[in-house]
Amino acid sequence: MSKPTRIKLLFDQYLQNTITEDELAELYQHLQDDEHQAQFDEVVSHYFDSTSHAAHVNSKEVGDLAWQEISQHIADQQPPKKLRLFSTFKFVATAAAIVIVLFTTLYIYQSNHTQNRLGKAIAHDIQPGTHRATLQAANGKIYQLEGSKQEIVADKNAIRYKDGALLETEDQIQNFTLTTPKGGQYRITLADGTKVWLNAASSISYPSAFAGKERRVVVHGEAYFEVAHNAQKPFIVSTDKQDIKVLGTTFNVNAYENEGVTVTTLVHGRVQLNGPNISKPAYLNPGEQSVLNQYAFQIRPVDVSLNTSWKDGEFIFTATPLTAALRQIERWYNLEIDYRGIPENIQIHASIQRDKPLSAILSALEKITNLKFDVEGRRVKLMK
Repeated sequence: MSKPTRIKLLFDQYLQNTITEDELAELYQHLQDDEHQAQFDEVVSHYFDSTSHAAHVNSKEVGDLAWQEISQHIADQQPPKKLRLFSTFKFVATAAAIVIVLFTTLYIYQSNHTQNRLGKAIAHDIQPGTHRATLQAANGKIYQLEGSKQEIVADKNAIRYKDGALLETEDQIQNFTLTTPKGGQYRITLADGTKVWLNAASSISYPSAFAGKERRVVVHGEAYFEVAHNAQKPFIVSTDKQDIKVLGTTFNVNAYENEGVTVTTLVHGRVQLNGPNISKPAYLNPGEQSVLNQYAFQIRPVDVSLNTSWKDGEFIFTATPLTAALRQIERWYNLEIDYRGIPENIQIHASIQRDKPLSAILSALEKITNLKFDVEGRRVKLMK
């Protein structure tokens, strides 16, 4: 294999988060040679010329920053065998080409976009989602949960906020449904100690106590679970298209109806997946993800942070179709997006804090896609 081909292969692995420490050291050695540095610059330039990345940047600057980042990592002699995408990939953020990090020390995007088409949007800017949810009991009683509390705790005899404030006392076990609207999120600790983060436009139905031989809940939308271990009583998460069976583990499930597939990402432990139209169960190990379509589970290795970052207040997109990214933004900012005319072939790579106003998000997307968006109230559409 020629040196330029080898450098390109190593750089591709670096971008895809599959490079090992030994391979990173090899790439570093290549880049210490001036001739190979020029070849590396060509690889970076070719990457940014790709039509799938809708960006216009100084690729030489990005190449220099990449070399610096790789050099620093080697100097630090960090022990993990694989690199986290955003721990070694920060150089691209500075150029705003692959990774956009809003309002961080790496990349600060100040929106000076004063054109008339966004004037109204900025004057009446749409704020990001917050902690909002409703809790409905089986008897029909509905509670509007306080956003400042952020979390409720269920046990056999009562439902409380995490700070101890009482919501409901119970004489017997009954079912509840916790629901977040578009623009809302919430947390709950179930009676067995399992912790659940509920994303926007989602719900979880659960009993106030788990009787019987299993612990079963029903989820619509997206939720992140840290399941309390109980070998004698498996925990089962049911969605419209699958059941996830665990004993004690941490995972994320995305089952929004408008996504077309159900995505399960395992952080720790092991889970079993069952589908009504699938004869054999599938199993996930840590760092793996299942994508369920109508007929099969497709298992693949992933960087789990890309699918769980939402609970920590961040959107992370990597080769994400623009339309898929916009659906996440739509749910979090409580928008109605008109997808007509939005190209399907644009992929974005971005790390965006979820606490920023909509104008900052749209300005950043416009910068890297060369598209223009129009905002009227909570309706967003592509400008023609």
